[in-house]
This record gives sequence, C-alpha cells and structure tokens, in this order.
Amino acid sequence: MSSIVVADAGPLHYLVLIDGADILGKLFDRVLIPVAVRDELRHGSAPSKVQAWINSPKPWLSVETVPHPQLISGLHQGEAEALQLALQTKAAGVLMDDLDGRAAARQLGLTVIGTLGLLERAAEKGLVELPQAVARLRATSFFVSEELLEAALERDRQRRQP
Repeated sequence: MSSIVVADAGPLHYLVLIDGADILGKLFDRVLIPVAVRDELRHGSAPSKVQAWINSPKPWLSVETVPHPQLISGLHQGEAEALQLALQTKAAGVLMDDLDGRAAARQLGLTVIGTLGLLERAAEKGLVELPQAVARLRATSFFVSEELLEAALERDRQRRQP
C-alpha cells in the first residue's frame, strides 16, 4: 500500500532548515503540495535555503493544482488548499503545524502529522537521532511548547532503552 501525504509549508520549511527534508521521501511514497504551498516556499520572505530546495524538487514531491480552491475561515490559502488536496486525493495524512489548520484537518477527518511527529517517526525508523534533530529545530524560529519537546525526547529515550 502506497503512502501519500499532503504537506503544508510549515513542516517542509523547518525540515529543510534542519537538513531533514529527505526523511519525507523515506517515510512516504509521495508528498503532494498545492501550488499555494509551493508559492509560500518560493516567496522572497522564505529563507534562501528553503527557496533553493523548492526550486529543485525531489522526485517524491509533487506540486498539484487544487481546482476551485476555497478559503477556509481562519486559515491561510496554503493551509486551506492542503486540506482540500488531502480530501481530494484521499491522502493518508496531512503534514501541518498550524494549530487552526490542525483543528480544521481533524474536523474533516484527516490524520495530522506535525514537524515534531515527523521527526519522531523518522527516529523510530533510525533515520535521524531525535535529540540532535530537536536541537537543530530549537535553533530555528519553530514554535512548540517545551513540554511537547521534552515529551517527545522522553518517548525517544524510552524507545531506545534495552
């Protein structure tokens, strides 16, 4: 069974910044993004590293047009299009960090995975060392509560104990 997910800009942005975006191609068969998300990642305000990454997409990344995109109250266009694309493609999940976007995704019955969850999955598969990945994430503008970070690190410690 192939695993296809749809990504919002946030997780891609931060995974690129911490040199972890390649885990996506190992965790999923395909990652779809709507045009609006591609445009966010290409925007002049995005870090040059993120712009360079999206301008040379990996084979597992596919930019999709969302026909008749609809705005969803409280969400940016990229988030709204990502949710619509996930529903249209019956994706296994949506990669999103924004709290309002995550709530909307759950209301639509979608499975949501955030940046920290992606890093945990990658650590479970031996693709990254979670403490180092979290340290790199902390050096960015990524916002998550210390409690969530510490809980993820504790789960990782428990998992690695013999």
